[in-house]
Amino acid sequence: MKKVIATILIATTSLMMVACGSSSGDTKVIESSSNSSNGAAASSNSESGFTFEYEGLEITVDADVAPVIEKLGEPSKYFESPSCAAEGIGKLYTYSDFEIQTYPDGDVDRVLYVRLRTDNVSTKEGVDLSSSKDDIISAYGEPTSEGTGSMTYENNGTSLIFIFDGDALSSIEYDSELNK
Repeated sequence: MKKVIATILIATTSLMMVACGSSSGDTKVIESSSNSSNGAAASSNSESGFTFEYEGLEITVDADVAPVIEKLGEPSKYFESPSCAAEGIGKLYTYSDFEIQTYPDGDVDRVLYVRLRTDNVSTKEGVDLSSSKDDIISAYGEPTSEGTGSMTYENNGTSLIFIFDGDALSSIEYDSELNK
């Protein structure tokens, strides 16, 4: 009987850890939220950080996602999961060329990150998934930091991250500082 209870406890603990983890395609969950932003930004490298623009709509991390989702319409996929430490639900809205992950901030869902998934969309500087490392450096200069398979640019609490699979750019992310 003790072995059965121990096995159940281990399985439950494992499932809780998986639910809070982050891997490609899964919901990224933050630990806490006390940051607020009005979501207004004039350019991708503005005073309020990096901004993604899609068909004239500016999508800024830490901004209220409700008006963005209203303008974008129904996503092709929707997923939600409980936040591990913050009260509320993290939501993932997937559109044909990008996805938006949110985090709860009281009664408001805010943009945690925007991930560009295809070369049908690009940054305001023209970088898309067909771009090379040299193209990125030409557009943005030297990165703030560089890791294995990534280049990161930081500006006023936001990050613009270029993720590589070998030499090929596989995704571009606009991230909140809460997503670290």
